[in-house]
Amino acid sequence: MGRLPDDLTSFVGRRGASAQVKKLLATSRLVTLTGVGGVGKSRLAVHVARGLRRAFPDGVWLVELARVTEPGLLDRAVVADLNLGDPPAGLDALVARLTGRRMLIVLDGCEHLLDECGPLVGAILSGAPEVRLLVTSRSPLGVAGERVWPVPPMTVPARGSRESDAVVLFEDRASAVLPGFTVGPENQAAVATLCVQLDGLPLAIELAAVWMRSLSVDEILTRVTDHFQLLNGGDRSAVPHHRSLRATIAWSFDLCTPVERTLWSRLSVFAGGFELESAEEVCSGDGLSADDLLCGIAGLVERSVLSREDTGDSRSRYRLLKTIREYGRQRLGHQQEVVLRRRHRDHYLLMAEYADAEWLGPGQTEWLVRLQRERENLWAALEFCLSEPGEASEGLRMAAALRFFWLAGGALRDGREWLDEALAVTTEPTPVRGKALAVNGLISAMLGDVDEGLELLAEARGLEDPSVPHLVGVVELLRNDHAAADAAFQEALRFPDLLRHDGLAVMTLPNRALASVFLGDPAQAIAHCEECLEICDEHGEQWARSWAEIVLGLAHWRQGDAQEGAAHLREALRLKSRFNDITGVVVCLEMLAWTEAARGRPDLAVRLFAAVVALWQPLGTYLFGIRCYLDWHTAALARARGMLRVAELRSAEREGSSFTLAEAVADALGEREVVSPADVPAQLTRREREVADLVARGLSNRQIAQQLVIAKRTSDSHIEHILTKLGFSSRAQIAAWVAEQAGKP
Repeated sequence: MGRLPDDLTSFVGRRGASAQVKKLLATSRLVTLTGVGGVGKSRLAVHVARGLRRAFPDGVWLVELARVTEPGLLDRAVVADLNLGDPPAGLDALVARLTGRRMLIVLDGCEHLLDECGPLVGAILSGAPEVRLLVTSRSPLGVAGERVWPVPPMTVPARGSRESDAVVLFEDRASAVLPGFTVGPENQAAVATLCVQLDGLPLAIELAAVWMRSLSVDEILTRVTDHFQLLNGGDRSAVPHHRSLRATIAWSFDLCTPVERTLWSRLSVFAGGFELESAEEVCSGDGLSADDLLCGIAGLVERSVLSREDTGDSRSRYRLLKTIREYGRQRLGHQQEVVLRRRHRDHYLLMAEYADAEWLGPGQTEWLVRLQRERENLWAALEFCLSEPGEASEGLRMAAALRFFWLAGGALRDGREWLDEALAVTTEPTPVRGKALAVNGLISAMLGDVDEGLELLAEARGLEDPSVPHLVGVVELLRNDHAAADAAFQEALRFPDLLRHDGLAVMTLPNRALASVFLGDPAQAIAHCEECLEICDEHGEQWARSWAEIVLGLAHWRQGDAQEGAAHLREALRLKSRFNDITGVVVCLEMLAWTEAARGRPDLAVRLFAAVVALWQPLGTYLFGIRCYLDWHTAALARARGMLRVAELRSAEREGSSFTLAEAVADALGEREVVSPADVPAQLTRREREVADLVARGLSNRQIAQQLVIAKRTSDSHIEHILTKLGFSSRAQIAAWVAEQAGKP
């Protein structure tokens, strides 16, 4: 009994979502699935309902409200779809027909009838206690007892990954229009990128897949920048607002109040997420008061246009999906868009300059976390400066003000690209240009272009930038001219007051300490580092402290005290891990390998050496090309390798080379869980061993399923069980484990 439509296409993914919705229905009589248009609310609701048919003797029924255009027709539509006979005379009569029935009603698409659906649902809940309701709507009903479950977009591939529900959906729908299509090594990167560009929205992915009749994946990807132009040819049997992406988003826009529509359009100038404070600064005014803005944001969240992000701190943060943002941007006139983008730029320029001014203090990690969250907005602001006539000088200010984001936030290459571009279009000899040249000179040298770095610093010296002597010293270290570096640091230290007022100047002390180590005077190095630590204590500073701890560790190791050196390096590693200072973290790991080799812990040393070799690849010249570092690396590695048998050495190298940065840090700090007991092979079933072998051969989950003639979901399940049993988190670890098992007698 009941009425649910048959699936015309397969239901993909959403296993976790289905389970959670079923769990909610077990404890609540009214569950509302909310979410942006095209996110898959209706499909999920029907799928869940179909799985619960046995629990409802009087049936599971679907009431489709999208075609109900007149509020007065709601009761008639419900009666017709529930097969209750002639239209009743009023709401009470309708509820009376449901009394005593144990049934599940799916009310699909309530957002345009909220004022009518609320009373209807409330009456059913009060008068028909055995009826449960599963509702889909872009906004909650606001009825007592309602449990709201926001439907998220499908999972999209994480960075470095190719597998997700969104990719599986694209493959399934594309193969329906292009038989034989599969996602494989030749196209998986493009498919993954496409799914990310489409926000993981099922409707957008399905509309894109239709184009596989005419275009390749790469061709779709290059044309999908205008979502609404390409994604306009959907299912002709669907309701009008589900036939194209534009129609779906326009339906949401039309349901908004005038204030919400204005705010939606203005918020489209943000890239990615934004804070409430940022929205107030950029979007208020010109007829939109602060109260209007706050109410508008609440309304857009209620309508699933905006999503609120949980950042774990006191700042409220929101996000527009790309498709929603693009629609809003198209509603702005060109002049209004330029005005709003200039406000947006001014806001983030001020944020960057505040971060720069307050860097020498206790809020460094908070500033880096905040700037990292605002990365897309910072990029958008810089792009505006460098593309809009008359704005380039502000772009140079911003790129220079972000110096600590580039240096301490793991963004050296990004920093060089933005600084190069800003310097190329802004050539006036100003102090801001001098600052930008100096920062870019340091970054260029750190990335291996030492000669370019010196040229940039020479120009910055001509503009009297005060950081030049210190930064020239750093570059001389990278050129392996330790005496010249020491002389430059001495010049920089002639202005001791600057050390206590500038977050970059204080780094002169640990950098001169490093020169002292290279010149064979570790005791002098320790003295410089201790002076740096005093300044750091005074200001609550952590980044320069982390570098001072690194040099202290190096100096003690060079004095023959590897244990004390390791203690300082581990402290540095803990500090560095609070930042996104990838370069600093990897330097710590390298030096800890030296101390562990000296302490007679070769297995850990070799794992760290192998990890650093892999992790350094995107960072530029290995160990900056510093000869002392390279010599010490060679000697310590030889020492560690000489203490291990061949099998132990290969095992440690394989394990270390597969580490993520977080895994390497945990290993160095003694916090990594090691799961490799002798009986692990016995824990895997015969089929799981077959799957593990195929993973080691580089096959994807779908290819494994085809090879073993099993469902892809079964393949997915086997791999999840293997990862759990072996205590691993990546396919690379499975491959390394298979290779290790093959080498055992």
